[in-house]
Amino acid sequence: MRLIKLAMLAATSLVALTTGGARAADLPRYKAPPPPPLYSWSGLYLGVNIGYSWGEAKYDAVLTGVGAATRAEKMNGVIGGFQSGYNYQVGAWVFGFETDIQLSGQKGGATFPGVIPAITITTDERLDWFGTSRTRLGFLATPNILLYGTAGVAYGKVKDNATVTLAGVGSFTASFTDVKAGWTAGAGIEGAFGGGWSAKLEYLYLDLGKTEHTFGTIGLGVIATETRRTTDNIVRVGANYRWGG
Repeated sequence: MRLIKLAMLAATSLVALTTGGARAADLPRYKAPPPPPLYSWSGLYLGVNIGYSWGEAKYDAVLTGVGAATRAEKMNGVIGGFQSGYNYQVGAWVFGFETDIQLSGQKGGATFPGVIPAITITTDERLDWFGTSRTRLGFLATPNILLYGTAGVAYGKVKDNATVTLAGVGSFTASFTDVKAGWTAGAGIEGAFGGGWSAKLEYLYLDLGKTEHTFGTIGLGVIATETRRTTDNIVRVGANYRWGG
């Protein structure tokens, strides 16, 4: 009788262990969620920008048989435009190329005497539009914040007006329009905030080189040669939308 009880107890224990093991095997296993994907900067992007620019047009004039005059006139105004480019990310480094086109409200002018009191020169300078094509090299301070440097070529439409007045004789005016090419360099910071969108703050320095013109009138018998060199500083904010990555 005692042996029968022991056998029944052993059988009951075996059934309990078997059932409990089956139930444990049926329980779902907990898996940690995968880490969120890192933001990718690779891809094509398009954006808009607005900013302010201040620059200088250094003016040199040589009047044949009379003398020379030199002055630097300030230029400033609001700018705005569009940019597009492509980024390629390798680890924490981002390589890219960007081009932009800007409308400009920059203008400046001055009136100053020449080498003798009898001569007055009035000048006017405008930058109607400009653009740049640049490479960009950046480093990710965080996965969503890019610090970058940039450099390349710059070009723009420069408009010059100059009026030379000789006391007691008269005056003559000449106007010139030229598309000049030069170089640009700068730096910026860009932050990504999801969905392909990012915002940036950027500084650029532009040098559009020299513009030289010679003009005069037969009646006054004076020939003037003027040279201008246009440089510019730009600070702008912008927003980009990126595809790909």
